[in-house]
Amino acid sequence: MYMIDTNVLMNAVLCAVLVVGALVVGATGIGAWSGARGRAMSYLYMFSAMFVTFTAIVAVMGFRGAKSDARPWHFFLDMKYQAKYTSQGASKFFADGRSNRPALEGTIPFDGTDYAADAGAHAAPNPDFLKADKRYYTGVANPTAKEQVDGVDVPAKPKWENGALTGEGYYVNRIPPLAVERAGGWEALFKRGQTQFNRNCAVCHGTSGRGGAGELAYGIVGAYGLSVPPSNLLLPNVQAQPDGQLYHSITNGVRNMPAYGHQVKDPLDRWAIVAYLRELQFAYGNEVLDKK
Repeated sequence: MYMIDTNVLMNAVLCAVLVVGALVVGATGIGAWSGARGRAMSYLYMFSAMFVTFTAIVAVMGFRGAKSDARPWHFFLDMKYQAKYTSQGASKFFADGRSNRPALEGTIPFDGTDYAADAGAHAAPNPDFLKADKRYYTGVANPTAKEQVDGVDVPAKPKWENGALTGEGYYVNRIPPLAVERAGGWEALFKRGQTQFNRNCAVCHGTSGRGGAGELAYGIVGAYGLSVPPSNLLLPNVQAQPDGQLYHSITNGVRNMPAYGHQVKDPLDRWAIVAYLRELQFAYGNEVLDKK
């Protein structure tokens, strides 16, 4: 059955129907010429009309599999063809050949306010649309701050002097004040972070943040060997990372850890996780500092 060409099969069926229709029309003509009457002739007239209509449709539409370079027929154009330029289409009007025109110098970007929903009102810009505060939305303080390690450019670390932070490197050192403000204070930020951490991070790192694998695992993923051992987030090397780096790792992933930006969509939730993680680290202590 699968070896049969469907176009050939359907065209054969069409031909058979047309032949039958021709015979019916012929019989109707003979009956009408001989002056026959009755119910049989009524059926013949009806079937003849149906076959003639079917033949006309086949004549207009053609058989299956027929190819043509002619433009398809459109009886209802609707909005298929319009005198307009499409996005990224070519244009002979402009010298550069592009229909899309570049923004003029000094153009102010749209800030996300919905004019249609607000009936033309422009109450205030939407900061989440432009993401103008790069420190809050990316965790990056100085995008150009790089340093070389083994001949490779890596993000510069924070600046320390006499055991105290004196400047920022590539990432922001501390959680931006905007996160604390939006959360409604530090206490609310910590509680929000605890909820998000237990929801998104504890499955790998455990509720304590210690990660691990096998019998030493604090999370489900490590306990069942479903991946490489999740990192212990309480170790001194993680504690030494600036807050912006932790935020960046949550958003974009790091090493074997996938990105969670698509899952923890609100930047405030990511900063809240960082805040709660700092609380866990503080409670755990720091082996390096404790030995001094």
